Amino acid sequence: MAKFVIAGKADCPYYAKAELLADDLKTNLPDFKIHKIVKTPDEWQNWLSEMCTHHGWMHNKSPLIWRELVDRGGKGMLIGGANEFQEYAKGYYGIQSKMASSDMKKVSGENLDTKRVITEEEEYVKSLSKPLHVCITHASSPVAYYMVNVIARGDVFGKETEISLRLFNDDENEMKMVEGLKMEAVDLAYPLLKEVIIETDIKKAFTGIHVVIMLDEIEKTEDMDRKDWLRKNGEVFTSRGEILDEVAHRDVKVIVAGNGPVNHNTYILTVSAPSIPRQNFVAQARLRENYAKATIAKRLAVNSAGVVDLLVWGNINGTTYTDVSRARVHGYDGAIWGPPFYSRPIIDMVHDNKWLETEYLESLKTHQESIEGALGHTSSMSAAAALTTILTDWWNGSAEGRIYSLGVVCEGWYDLPDSLVYALPVKFQKGTWEVLQDLDLEDTVKIKLQEIGRELQKELYVMFPPPFTETPPPSEEDGEKDDEKKKVFGQDGEGPDGATADGEAKTDEVGEISSETRHLGTIKEEIEPESTDTERGKSQNATDTEEAASNAPAATPTPQPEAE
Repeated sequence: MAKFVIAGKADCPYYAKAELLADDLKTNLPDFKIHKIVKTPDEWQNWLSEMCTHHGWMHNKSPLIWRELVDRGGKGMLIGGANEFQEYAKGYYGIQSKMASSDMKKVSGENLDTKRVITEEEEYVKSLSKPLHVCITHASSPVAYYMVNVIARGDVFGKETEISLRLFNDDENEMKMVEGLKMEAVDLAYPLLKEVIIETDIKKAFTGIHVVIMLDEIEKTEDMDRKDWLRKNGEVFTSRGEILDEVAHRDVKVIVAGNGPVNHNTYILTVSAPSIPRQNFVAQARLRENYAKATIAKRLAVNSAGVVDLLVWGNINGTTYTDVSRARVHGYDGAIWGPPFYSRPIIDMVHDNKWLETEYLESLKTHQESIEGALGHTSSMSAAAALTTILTDWWNGSAEGRIYSLGVVCEGWYDLPDSLVYALPVKFQKGTWEVLQDLDLEDTVKIKLQEIGRELQKELYVMFPPPFTETPPPSEEDGEKDDEKKKVFGQDGEGPDGATADGEAKTDEVGEISSETRHLGTIKEEIEPESTDTERGKSQNATDTEEAASNAPAATPTPQPEAE
């Protein structure tokens, strides 16, 4: 059995002639199957070019007719145009068309009118559908692969929300992977997934977009120092933010993920897209939080989902403070049992402060590396799950009373520098999040959080350097006053817990935190030393520096302790 495909322009008289001849053949031959493709005059040339390129045919006019051998896998065999089809029908079936030219023109006009009506109906039906436009950048990432199924199934944005998925990738070497992802997404056959579009133009990808999941990562090569890496990240995300500000939906929600400086990159987006609310930009901290929960769960032999209210504060892929003081565990097999909602404090159940202060923190530093070493490749499934659960909570609200970690623009909470992007404790409501502002923190924890804030500010100085001013050398009289002041206020010695009397954590010569200031819950990853103010000032033009510095967040001074 054969199926003939007849394609042509709606206003083409020769298409009308071939179409009616095919109708006669179908009427007289029971096994003769036809399929018609009608394109508007504007659509025809591009469609014809793509079809011929795909099949390797040489044809440049309307109609285009080919035969598909259904019993042989549907391979297409080109017949040609209207004249070739006429000869084919006469030679094989003894049937030919005797249609006059006037009738051909009349039918072609009717075909064009019918095509216009059908197109208008299709556009009207499409207008009734209001899909949520979701864009994943760096769509060749394995993380994107694991996310698509969950998003398309309706688990994230709801079972009644249709999805238009845009996969952005601008690396030609990775386009085959993205095309494969699109094909597999279509094969899922989920009714909520209305379309999957591959975009190589970032402006098109962001036009009218409602949700953006940024998986962009700038590779840090061996010959690239940290400042150059941060600067390159800043340039990329400045461009992303400006385009979002220009073409995205006004209430677009953006989540930044990956192994890069996500706090830094999220801040750059907020500065570059001033017309979009700052609370619509967040950085993913859930993966670090899940690592910490999984380690505790392994220690207590419980499901990691049973560990709740564990928090990660600070610079998500830099220095963080892991807070277990409020964490609780459900389902622990201990002496006291209770219903599913019953929970016990983690600190009481672990009952080993030394382990929490040492081995626990050290294991978190190498948790990701251990997983990837066992897998032999990057860990992607857990990263995708962290992102989709954040989006689910953000869109639908989280469980009552639960708190999570999220990188958000700080508004001076906990005396932290204003406008920095900082991982803070939040709870989700439908479509929004809210920072918990009333948690009690110990003084040592506050010192650590302040130091992390200074670390984040130093990262931003790469893009927004502070103004440089020459400091006059101290006079002999000033030196005597300083000595006298030190004696009065005790600033020549260290305060408790390794802090100096002015409230700052003790640091070594290159600005790294001293091992003496480490305390429960702090994880310090090594960062490269920053240049001094003098070096920075000499390397910057004074005028440009002052203008750029206006965008930098102001530092919050650390309060000084009272004199004894």
